[in-house]
Amino acid sequence: MTAIEKEALRKVALAARARLAPEERAEASRAALRHLVALEEFARAGTIGIYAPLGSELDPLALAAPDASSDRRFAFPRMVEGERALAFAICAPEELVPGALGTREPPGRAAPLALEELDLVLVPGVAFDLEGGRLGRGRGYYDALLASLSPRTRRWGLLFEVQLVPRVPREPHDRPLDGLVTEARSVQCGAGRPARRPIR
Repeated sequence: MTAIEKEALRKVALAARARLAPEERAEASRAALRHLVALEEFARAGTIGIYAPLGSELDPLALAAPDASSDRRFAFPRMVEGERALAFAICAPEELVPGALGTREPPGRAAPLALEELDLVLVPGVAFDLEGGRLGRGRGYYDALLASLSPRTRRWGLLFEVQLVPRVPREPHDRPLDGLVTEARSVQCGAGRPARRPIR
């Protein structure tokens, strides 16, 4: 698939997501998080890479709300200056500050976290397919992150059902996601052939 075709797919997927009303996105985000927390991968994860939603992305921030009964840690990404890379640091959602390209990121005082410490990374994107393919905004930060993570770190995409497409173009260096979570279901991906979990 050419760069032009990728951009066309990106526009279609972004438009589909943008057509969701704010209240629809909020309810769908809550539903997706219910599916996420029911996963074994989430239950086993002590340190989770999370993100602050950009624009109309699915919002996972409720996961990181203070919970005295849990010792789970949440780390947010920040862009590494001068590199196409993301670094993570631990902070609360309310501590996030404006970052590059409209993002929100951990403040400078936030405790840095080595990528190897991440048990689970929640991944945003523009379009996804059921084999774990992902199309981002085209800047390559998450592509580089996915390629840099430890093999033991689970990679799960968070998305709305309207972001699912028949096929996302995949290049040799692309790392497929281990699973997807939407407002309707969770899907385990692997070996290019997804085993679909039942809608909960």
